[in-house]
Amino acid sequence: MRLEGKVAIVTGAGSGLGEATALRFAEEGARLVVNDVRGDYLEALLSRVAGGPHEAAAGDVSQEETAARLAATALERFGRIDVLVNNAGIMWVQDLTDTTVHDWDHVVGVNLKSMFLCSKHVLPAMLEQRSGSIVNLASISSFIGQEFGGVSTYLYNVTKAGALQLARSLASRYAGDGIRVNAVAPGATRTQQIRHHMPQLSGDEEEQIWDFAGTNLTPLGRVGRPQEIAEAILFLTSRESSFVTGAALAVDGGRTFH
Repeated sequence: MRLEGKVAIVTGAGSGLGEATALRFAEEGARLVVNDVRGDYLEALLSRVAGGPHEAAAGDVSQEETAARLAATALERFGRIDVLVNNAGIMWVQDLTDTTVHDWDHVVGVNLKSMFLCSKHVLPAMLEQRSGSIVNLASISSFIGQEFGGVSTYLYNVTKAGALQLARSLASRYAGDGIRVNAVAPGATRTQQIRHHMPQLSGDEEEQIWDFAGTNLTPLGRVGRPQEIAEAILFLTSRESSFVTGAALAVDGGRTFH
């Protein structure tokens, strides 16, 4: 029960890494405020989480109203905010020459602006408590250039590099206030991101992508599981990591050193 008595906000909790994190946090005793753009995903999640009470707050966290509502919901329902996991994000594969201003604003909004907004609205409560932990979901794409099927993921990479730098900057600024801020940088992890981005793929084609990423790109010889990323996030929000801030924890099967 490493998070017993703690209140945690998890964005993008309806599926993938956010879902695994919310489930793991609940097992460790946290009370949750979970967010996703899909309200039906949140309803399904709340039917499965342990413990409670928990709250759902559907909406787009790239909009300030939603970010403010998440913090307000936590404070009104539970009276404090101990943890924020900035997980909401989308994959984006598109060469720069094909990118419109709308594309840029959309991806930066979902992947990076949301982290700024949610952090902005939880920090006053954490400052008053003089304690708190924020974890940004970065990526191995924070560190490398990358293509997918011959097309660049540069815009996704830019936002994930921003997520890492935001964590380090906030860690530096608020360390003296008892607030720790870190980033987790997953490698290839089996979620629905590929399916969401390329819904036309057959099941066999999707399996080939995962097999290639595991066999050819990952020294451990396989892709990750969402539960493995959730364990890293749990570590960074628990007292076991009480002397860790400003870190970028790569959970990538060795991809970034390979």
